[in-house]
Amino acid sequence: MNKRKDNNSKVLFLVDLVLIYLNFLWVYVLYNGWGQISLNALFLMIFIGILWFFISINTNILSINIQTNVTDLVKGLLTSYSVLSAGIIAIVAVFGNFKDSNKLILFPLLFAFLFSGIYRSITILLLKRVIRSGYKQKKVLIIGSGLAAEKVMQQIISFPDLGYRLYGIIAEKCTNVIPTGYYLGDLSRFYDTVRLHLVDEVIIALPLCDEETIISMVEKCEFEGIRVRIVPDFFSVIRNRVAMEKIGEIPLIAIRTEPLSLLRNRIVKRAFDIVFSIFALTITSPILLVLAVLIRVTSPGPIFFKQRRIGSNNIDFNIYKLRSMVIQDRNATDTKWTTKNDPRITKIGEFIRKTSLDELPQFWNVLIGNMSVVGPRPEREHFIEEFKKHIRDYKVRHLVKSGITGWAQVNGWRGDTSIKNRVEHDIYYLENWNFWFDIRIIWMTIFGQETKKHAY
Repeated sequence: MNKRKDNNSKVLFLVDLVLIYLNFLWVYVLYNGWGQISLNALFLMIFIGILWFFISINTNILSINIQTNVTDLVKGLLTSYSVLSAGIIAIVAVFGNFKDSNKLILFPLLFAFLFSGIYRSITILLLKRVIRSGYKQKKVLIIGSGLAAEKVMQQIISFPDLGYRLYGIIAEKCTNVIPTGYYLGDLSRFYDTVRLHLVDEVIIALPLCDEETIISMVEKCEFEGIRVRIVPDFFSVIRNRVAMEKIGEIPLIAIRTEPLSLLRNRIVKRAFDIVFSIFALTITSPILLVLAVLIRVTSPGPIFFKQRRIGSNNIDFNIYKLRSMVIQDRNATDTKWTTKNDPRITKIGEFIRKTSLDELPQFWNVLIGNMSVVGPRPEREHFIEEFKKHIRDYKVRHLVKSGITGWAQVNGWRGDTSIKNRVEHDIYYLENWNFWFDIRIIWMTIFGQETKKHAY
């Protein structure tokens, strides 16, 4: 199965690359006619091939199947081609000038994006239609009649384009959750059904306390060469795609995926944080100097505001900001929520909070390792204790390093807005992190409109 997926990915990568090259060639010929292609253009094509390879392996654009969501697919392609465009524009700006470069670069990428999206969408729709008609559908036998078995039945019957067809159900007794005509009998009927090869797969949805029965069924399926799957009866605690891990020879099921639990991903993210924070502190230092003078002149008190926040793994640290409020008792700053038209905000503070310039000193937090450029916003201990009483998964967001900006913020969930929605976005980020996701969030932070909402 994995080998087939690898082959499909290679084909998709080559098709994408050929589409990109053909579109560049077509636009080049359209504007310049058939003639000798410059050496610069050839080098650019090599660069495009290398950059597209790295983009492809770090996104999900090479993975399409009947369960692929077309909207997510288009979003992924849009992000990938945006990064490719930015890379090409940067390399052209640095290493040379091409005639009509805007047309010779942006038009081919636009056409390649459209063609890639169209042929992928058509492929997915055709696959779903063909499989829905019955082609290549696997006949499935379900064992059990509890909640887990009921949910599997509903999925198979409701979504035939998943590639499964319900053959029947074997359970200790027929219950009202079993559709009419699908009950095959009690567990004694299992081996005969398997032995006669009447099904392609067996899905066991029994309570884990029936361990001996489950083991016996698995062994019989293996003996007859029939694929078997087990639905864990604790699936209600699994929030997303599960991850299989091991401690020695003991298999473990992680209830959620965490890409940043992998060392290589943490290294990539940390390296980017260091480079980006140095760059940000360097180019914003004149702005910081001007704002520091304005804060000192317009309001008595220190320039910087320091406060204890709780970060990843529940470790506290000092967060730094440009001071935007009048001097007040520490208990008030640690326990009082900021609201719109808050009387504690100074005149210059109103401006720097609205533009998020008060957050600039946090690049120092990023540089020294307390925070990341992108991640869930760190909160005060008082509010954490309050929020976790009402939102069960609130502290899950602390499994990753806090950030200056985040997926919740760029979707408008900042300030005095829904904490529940904010947590949902933070957990989505935690479970779906990749490098390009961070780049997308940074882009949306700078240019997106939602980020500016509720900034006060």
